[in-house]
Amino acid sequence: MFNFEYCVKTKLIVGKDVEKDVAKYVKEFGGTKVLVHHDSAYTKECGLVDAIIQYLKEAGLAVFELGGVVPNPHLSLVYEGIELCKKEGIDFILPVGGGSVIDSAKAIAIGVPYDGDVWDFYAEQNGAPAAFPAASLPVGVVLTIAATGSETSWSSIITKADENLKRFIDNEYCRPVFAIENPELTYSLPPFQTFAGITDIMSHSMERYFGDQQETDPLSDHLCEAIFTTCMECARTLKKDPKNYDARANVMVASGISHNGLTGIGRAQDWASHMMEHELGGEFQGVTHGAGLAIIIPAWMRYVYKDNMTIFTKFAVRVMGVTYDYNDPETTVLEGIDRLEAFFRSIGMPTRMSELPQITSEVTEEVMRKMAKRVRITNPDDGTIGGVRHLNEEDIVNIFKMCK
Repeated sequence: MFNFEYCVKTKLIVGKDVEKDVAKYVKEFGGTKVLVHHDSAYTKECGLVDAIIQYLKEAGLAVFELGGVVPNPHLSLVYEGIELCKKEGIDFILPVGGGSVIDSAKAIAIGVPYDGDVWDFYAEQNGAPAAFPAASLPVGVVLTIAATGSETSWSSIITKADENLKRFIDNEYCRPVFAIENPELTYSLPPFQTFAGITDIMSHSMERYFGDQQETDPLSDHLCEAIFTTCMECARTLKKDPKNYDARANVMVASGISHNGLTGIGRAQDWASHMMEHELGGEFQGVTHGAGLAIIIPAWMRYVYKDNMTIFTKFAVRVMGVTYDYNDPETTVLEGIDRLEAFFRSIGMPTRMSELPQITSEVTEEVMRKMAKRVRITNPDDGTIGGVRHLNEEDIVNIFKMCK
């Protein structure tokens, strides 16, 4: 086990009708003037945003509203939110929605106390952000979809739409102070969003589970494996019974646990699949993150598994239920990958780029190479990404080709 630090400050409030107590938690963390941030679509149309605003006003809080968040949230709206907060003296940000709304709220929160351009925190210079936050407005969350884990993570992802750039920041100033989670708020989600969310949840622990360590620790192994098996079991339940409260609750809690750092304690990590999906989502705006990951992860696995047969064998046997073939362990691994891809297909996820509605023609090698050149490196020493295998530009292009 490697040395590590682990501290998660986010208070989880989980259960039926817990959103009705939102004002209590805003006040607990010092909020007096609240920006309610949302997508102007689902959360507004279903009446949730108006209900949240009413709860806040009844508690004597000043409320401001900013909608318009889109999937892969845009920097332009972040700028608008920062300007509004500075003008009105807003001291608390309350996103109502899922990962895109939360990430946009986080960007606003770190941008308000910063004298420069908030994009400095996301822009890359030699594989690292150009600047780092030194302060933030507090962010609380009313969660409506289990997916990105942004409700408890230190991450925020923003798209600079005019340049097709999708970039992220990992910083403790981005971690929300609380997350309100009522599983019933996810009942009306379209199946695609529910299952893309489950794929996203699994991916966050996959990036932590797979690394270059040949010997990993049983505690973190089993924490990750519990996320995988729970998500798959709940997905199968929700296909049959979309309003199964316990399945929704388990997935909702798994979302935060999978991306708050717990499943990666003391171990090497990878993150190549996420870096590649960020470029796919940036180039073809509107691609749901979980859907993009369902395409990339199996291809990445087939490309790198020989570099760490031990961990891929564990995954195949313990998670995907493959019987270990002592005479041919490679067959075991490949069967596990095939079963994972089949699971993604069974819940309606695309497994090839050509299945994405945002892509209306063949993705050429030129486009793949453009995406590969833009990938944010995670290994500055050699300019590569990934942990199981360090992937250079040619490797990334090859994986994209496997995803066509």
